[in-house]
Amino acid sequence: MLRARQSSRLRDIAESQGLLWELSTYEPVCNQCFKIIESTCLSQGLYCRVRGEDVSREFQLFLDEHYLPFCKAAMRAVFTYGFVPWRTRRLASGDEVPEVLPNGTFSWHTEAGQARDEPLRKRQRSDDDSRLVVYRVTPIVAGLGEEDVHVSVVSPPGLDVSINSNLYASVPSPMCHLLVDYKNLREAQKRRSHADAWNTTARLVTTFKPNLRVEDNPSQYLMDFVHESHYAAPQLGQAIFPNFYAHNVWQREHVIRRQFLETPSNHHPEVYALPRDHELASQAHLEPCEDLVFLLDKYRRDVCALLGVPFEMAIGRSGGHETIRKTIASGRIFSTNMHEICRSLQKVLREVYAHIYRSPPGAVEFVLTPMPRLEVETIQDFKTLFEIGALTPDMSLQLSRILLGEHPAMSAESRRRRPPRPAPPSGAGQAGQASGAGQSGQASGAGQAGQASGAGQAMAKPGKQPGGKPGGK
Repeated sequence: MLRARQSSRLRDIAESQGLLWELSTYEPVCNQCFKIIESTCLSQGLYCRVRGEDVSREFQLFLDEHYLPFCKAAMRAVFTYGFVPWRTRRLASGDEVPEVLPNGTFSWHTEAGQARDEPLRKRQRSDDDSRLVVYRVTPIVAGLGEEDVHVSVVSPPGLDVSINSNLYASVPSPMCHLLVDYKNLREAQKRRSHADAWNTTARLVTTFKPNLRVEDNPSQYLMDFVHESHYAAPQLGQAIFPNFYAHNVWQREHVIRRQFLETPSNHHPEVYALPRDHELASQAHLEPCEDLVFLLDKYRRDVCALLGVPFEMAIGRSGGHETIRKTIASGRIFSTNMHEICRSLQKVLREVYAHIYRSPPGAVEFVLTPMPRLEVETIQDFKTLFEIGALTPDMSLQLSRILLGEHPAMSAESRRRRPPRPAPPSGAGQAGQASGAGQSGQASGAGQAGQASGAGQAMAKPGKQPGGKPGGK
């Protein structure tokens, strides 16, 4: 009994792993929530400072090209596994960039740590190895070993919590609760599809009622479709056996079809010849008993609650002012969740940078600024967002300029600057003064340009990374 139960759990765990990868890779609702989180957390870009100074423009472009896709993959891994499994790969230029292990390339489990084991301390690679419960990641492709994969823990692991579940044994994952709902929903959809296929497929259901008398020979039903003259007494001038068409069902159907085809018509019916003593019966109509609408709504709400995205934002139902009020009420919680995700990604990025460039994690600072989505239809909604604290004064000022039709990038100096008054006609002296003023203005502009150029050079100097490689290259 125990062996059968263990075998069933192993099958459930293997099935849950495939369902988890399907959820995080292809499922539309999860992908919609992931897109919302990505657009919110990464909409402002990725900013980096090394030892308190901004990086060069070249290295910033390098971050946008290679580290932003890493952040998107790491964000999905945080919700899928609770940790980020990553490794470093080398480009053709010789630079090292991080890469999150794709789904299906590794297996993972949780186990009790050995904090007091001296050999473990000798091979300890990170602070997470000394935890009481740790993640173990085993690559299964490309000949990678455990020492080639780095694990950045975001959600603390539990010891065999999901594996020992009485409902459904699954792999350890923050999304393990969704697996049961997703499985039930897909199976209900398949059963409804099977029922629809049965109800919409033409079938002939017959009943058999033999008209057999006591004195009849029971073996006569072994020769079905036989003409009744076969059982009649032979008469003078008639053959002992009936004609071939009398007991050949395909020949009889061919004769009937030929009779239909002789009449010109656009409809060509399918003809079936029923055996003797068979009658048509009504076909059973299948009606699924599960509430598919309830299962779908429950699954969607569970996904949104787990990923921290408001239901109205992910599903996009138009509910008027009631939906807007719900979105506004959950806006602060959504903003807090996005800030927490950004902090987790910044921690992972510091670990990646410290490993690639052999520098302490405190020497680099990554900044991710989330931009939450705002549902604003009227000025009253804008006022409500400001009152509940969802908008800062600077954001309110910027949105006000947008609503007034001004360009948000226009500086305050250019807005306060008055257009110059037209100069009255004057003599040569005034013209000379104007010319001198123009030259002074040109000199001032040249000085400002020189200052700007010097500032640009000063901003470009800190771009050199540890090891003397400018821009990370």
